[in-house]
Amino acid sequence: MARGSAHMFSGARLRQARSETAAGALSAEELAERVGASKAQILAYENGQRVPDPPRIRQLADALGIHPLVLANQSGRRSWQLADLRRANGLRASDLCSNLGLKPHSYRRLETSGLTADGRYGLSQRLAVALGVSMRALERHVSNAPAVRQRLDSIRCPLTALIEGHLEPGRTSGPEATDPAVKEIAACYTRSVTTVARLLSQEVLTVREMRRRQAILAATAFYGPTAEEQQRARRRMEGEEARINQLISSLPRRLDSFFRAQLAPASWETLSQLHLAGTNERALTMIAPAVAQDSTLGPLIRPLARRTTGPGLGLYDISREGQRHYLSFKHWYDALYPWVDDNLRHFRQQTAVSEPPELPWLRQCFAQSQTILFSFDGILCRLFADNVRSVSSHLVQAASSLQLDADAGGSADPVALLRSVVDSGSPEQVRQLDSLLTTYETAAARRAEPLPGAAQLLGALSRGPWRLAVVTDHATAAVQTFLTHLHPDNGGTPQLGVFGRPHDPRLMKPHPHAIFLATNRLGGDRSRTLLIGESLADALAARAAGVQFIGVAAQQSHARRLKEAGAVNVVETLTTLLAAVSRIKSAHRDEQSSFTPGLQ
Repeated sequence: MARGSAHMFSGARLRQARSETAAGALSAEELAERVGASKAQILAYENGQRVPDPPRIRQLADALGIHPLVLANQSGRRSWQLADLRRANGLRASDLCSNLGLKPHSYRRLETSGLTADGRYGLSQRLAVALGVSMRALERHVSNAPAVRQRLDSIRCPLTALIEGHLEPGRTSGPEATDPAVKEIAACYTRSVTTVARLLSQEVLTVREMRRRQAILAATAFYGPTAEEQQRARRRMEGEEARINQLISSLPRRLDSFFRAQLAPASWETLSQLHLAGTNERALTMIAPAVAQDSTLGPLIRPLARRTTGPGLGLYDISREGQRHYLSFKHWYDALYPWVDDNLRHFRQQTAVSEPPELPWLRQCFAQSQTILFSFDGILCRLFADNVRSVSSHLVQAASSLQLDADAGGSADPVALLRSVVDSGSPEQVRQLDSLLTTYETAAARRAEPLPGAAQLLGALSRGPWRLAVVTDHATAAVQTFLTHLHPDNGGTPQLGVFGRPHDPRLMKPHPHAIFLATNRLGGDRSRTLLIGESLADALAARAAGVQFIGVAAQQSHARRLKEAGAVNVVETLTTLLAAVSRIKSAHRDEQSSFTPGLQ
């Protein structure tokens, strides 16, 4: 039995899987016959007296029609190393060598130290597919290896010193391939010094731009016309400093992950085309053959259900993993494969479609705005997703124990339930129920995934001239919890003010209290403030506050209700808004480049 197998396999899960097969319960004797074992061996596995070796785990899973990881002991899974994950999948090292096209010593090095040879592209993606996990989970298992931790710890100081040395005043160059420190770092990652020098130079450029923004904020922080503007500039300056520190401290880990997941130039071009294509079916059809032939894209793509371009050829678009990879590493790929940009410009020209009719007025709406406010649940994420009724049920029980009459008119909305008890209890009783709801909201926010386009839209706006904030009837702590993990691999969390549920639930939307509070704190004219929301309460609050409103509604019936509430501008998804913001920023860059000789 291999090291560590005992704590990875769960006999109880095997017994449960045997009793719950799609064709009905299997006896231990029947399962034994299917895998070429004895009944006594199966019972010994289930009772924890014996642990099956990897091939037998795979046989058991195949016989039961399940993935091998279903049979794993889940309690210690987060601490597994890559070797543990492989064994739990019922695989020997030789199986993965064959799958990945690696020699045994190359795979052993990957498993023990996380290192891959230069020129081995897309290993993380193919390994994640082979082991049935996400790339994030795979990276966690790889980084659990002691050798990986030791390498990252040892490289952190010289890498930080190299970056900070090139950020000193008066220095304009980046790290060179001839620098001894670059050679040392390249050797640690088993990469060419040219590759490492290009990536580190790009990182220096990124941090220099952040420092430049910091200097501009510092001028306002010390010499701004009002104390409020000075304070706001100081907060943004501190936020920028935190992002810079996070970017530098995370550099060893990000480089480590990038080298395992690095795509070949052609694969990166295909992924970039998928990102640019969006929902443009003409573009997706053009990309389909390249996607179908590229085994290194793995979890970075997803098939579009029931959409085919011809016999056996399906359409694909970029997955959430793919978007994360694209946004996290685009600046590095640009440094390594600069010629891909020329190809992508040609691709845009080939696949250009007429501009959607709503884009002109959306661009004008954003261009005229100083402050942009977001609702939270339904815009940035689905907070409770599938357990909203469970949360509401617990709140009703808690309200009953507090002798509060909770009646939200049949709604399963927990916030509506809180609002419904305001007039039936004392402020202390309402506060206790509010506190319980906050606990549920904060726990849900730790698991909540951003809705499509949300992270990208916030990222694009945070790099522009707009003041940003969230105005919501959910707890401030929940929103802040969600925002802290919104951009873990992309330079930190965007700086947003958060104006959450007021102490008095009667001031929740459609009351304009939160909008008034946000505009007063952030400054600016309300006529140049924009609220992006999805509910009738959002639309009514915007109308009462005298701010512009853009409704987001995927269903026509929902869009109709928003328009009946006074919403003039309604779009289907946040990606439409992202397209409008991108057009504004692209036009701004074009204007700058026309007045900047030699700008590339």
